[in-house]
Amino acid sequence: MYHLLLYLIALTAILLGACAPQAPAAPTVDVAGTLSVELASMMMTQTVAAYSPTPPPSPTFTAAPPVTETPTVPPAPVSTIMPKVMEAGGSEYAPCYLGPVADGNKLSSQISSYKDVEFVGMSSVAGWYVIMNPYFHTKCWIEAKNLILDPSFDVSAFPTVTR
Repeated sequence: MYHLLLYLIALTAILLGACAPQAPAAPTVDVAGTLSVELASMMMTQTVAAYSPTPPPSPTFTAAPPVTETPTVPPAPVSTIMPKVMEAGGSEYAPCYLGPVADGNKLSSQISSYKDVEFVGMSSVAGWYVIMNPYFHTKCWIEAKNLILDPSFDVSAFPTVTR
């Protein structure tokens, strides 16, 4: 019976050893592949830096044409101050319409007072200007009384806009 117990213990040890995880085998190194990649890399590097027996072309210089001084007229100063919206009645917003006359056109938007706007041109109807709506980026018509223009701002440099 003692021998049977030793036999079972030895058999259990062998089976447990066989089921235990194996240590990973060292990866095989592809020596030939590694050497060929190193050789190709070295050859490509040397090819790029290879000496060329043909000398580079020598630069040719041409004389620059003589400079003639021509008087230049400085451009007229352009106002960089953008037009601002200002509601004439003291409200916080100024109406901007889809056309020059408020009675017959739909309201495009209400523009906040003191908002800088892009000037597009003069309207074909007196008392109206065309600006770029700062909210919808479309043209809209605003009454002249609702737009503050810097005195140096030249409205005649802009086109007359019709619908």
